[in-house]
Amino acid sequence: MRCFHRLAAIRYVVIGMKHRIVYGEAFSILGIQACVKQGAETSELFGNIWQQFEQNIARIEPLAIGGQYYGINFPTAAEGVSEYLAGMRVADNSPVPDGLIKRTVPAGDYAVLECTVEGIGPAYQHIFGEWLPGAQFAFNPQRPVFEEYPEKGADLPVCIHIPITQAAGKQA
Repeated sequence: MRCFHRLAAIRYVVIGMKHRIVYGEAFSILGIQACVKQGAETSELFGNIWQQFEQNIARIEPLAIGGQYYGINFPTAAEGVSEYLAGMRVADNSPVPDGLIKRTVPAGDYAVLECTVEGIGPAYQHIFGEWLPGAQFAFNPQRPVFEEYPEKGADLPVCIHIPITQAAGKQA
């Protein structure tokens, strides 16, 4: 499982929840997708999804743009259910090999925060429990939240992208 060995080598902590705001253009992701029920998010569940991704990496990498991996949590119409896609960025017109899924991450504003792989769970707890309630923006639940993992060998943190809008009554 090359992905986990590569990612485990990153040594950063949540950086005081400092953030940057970016406008992200729409992009396509190819990978493995699974439904996730709120409250059932375990390291075992995500480990299984990433293991399936690793089993298909030979079919995904030749189509990939760049070497970053993405973990994308797409909202659904069902209450408390999302679709998590582990994948890599591909061209919009890229073919979709059997058994894989290609989805589009829509364009929009994101707050980008950094953490280690080991700190992803606590970072999300901090972001949604403490940081966002006091921030000058509001979470946009119509767009996906996602993690961007650095390319193999890169000494960079994981970037968590939180879709945002201007919060009512707050100045930017």
